[in-house]
Amino acid sequence: MKILAVDDDENICALLTEAVTAKTNHELVTVPSGPEAIRAIARQSTPFDCFLLDIQMPVMDGITLAEKIRKTKGYARTPIIMLTAMSQKRYIDGAFAAGATDYITKPFDFLELFSRISVADKLVGEQQRVSASASEMTALKRDLIQNTSHSLNEPVEVIGVTQVVGYVAFENYIMQLSRSKLLRSSVFAVKIAGVEKIFNKSDPIAFRQMLTEISSEIVSVLADNGAMAAYRGNGVFLCLLPRNNGFSHQKYELDLNTRLEYCPALREIETPTKVCVGEAFSLRSLTRAGALFSLQKASASAETRAKSQKEVLALLRKSVRMAPRTGFQTEMERRAYEVLLQDALREDKSSEGPATAYG
Repeated sequence: MKILAVDDDENICALLTEAVTAKTNHELVTVPSGPEAIRAIARQSTPFDCFLLDIQMPVMDGITLAEKIRKTKGYARTPIIMLTAMSQKRYIDGAFAAGATDYITKPFDFLELFSRISVADKLVGEQQRVSASASEMTALKRDLIQNTSHSLNEPVEVIGVTQVVGYVAFENYIMQLSRSKLLRSSVFAVKIAGVEKIFNKSDPIAFRQMLTEISSEIVSVLADNGAMAAYRGNGVFLCLLPRNNGFSHQKYELDLNTRLEYCPALREIETPTKVCVGEAFSLRSLTRAGALFSLQKASASAETRAKSQKEVLALLRKSVRMAPRTGFQTEMERRAYEVLLQDALREDKSSEGPATAYG
């Protein structure tokens, strides 16, 4: 990889250069400031594959620099690893929101440094397999097909939605949360009902657009600037709540499905699209592995809820089909079943309240 390291401390730059040169085959370029980094990016004929950014720097801090890199053509998905002292970990929230994918604390543990760079290298390899090296017009056409094609289980990265990050960045963020934040935070999952049928009937671009619109509504209905979401694959979104003040997954599910009825991309899909919301699980744990296990439980809860509602809908549809269509009484019964069918996903209306009261 071609790596750009940005740090105003000459000793850190020298240390990074010595370590990366001695232990890896990567090419490392170092600059002392954000403006120098912008100029270095602009004059490169071959793009950088990865960035190491110090958070606290004069003139332009690392968070601002990360935002500018993300807005630079060709760098929307390039791995960005933040460099931070332990006392600066409070800035990491802003760094992830600006587009960072990982972080390393100072002073460096070199095993950890090389591990994080190795993860970034794998991400770059995945991206290179779907990128083109031909002319710009040919590349755009090929990228449109290759970069949007994916399996149903793939954790597609939703780009351009505030508070929505890639799944790798989402897990990394969970792993770096302080003990106090873990105690306050919780996670829940949102599952697209019947996602297999929707995926098989949709082209890759339409499916990605649907994921983008659902992601946007997920964070919009939460109405919490501290919340974060990511698409995990198989129709499942994971959501982080910085506070769990009486979160009702049934109420949130009702409000979210109401909002989704007006999404353009969902209207274009012939199959009716609903979502199921699982219970929220606390991230309270003595280990990082325990916090990640909460993600598994949240995902399983949404999957179970979707399966249960699918079974209920199947029974209701069967009842509607079998109901006789003659006679006033039987006609009224059939209409009642249809109403039940329409409302099957809209349960627990008893917790009426503002649609934004989820944190």
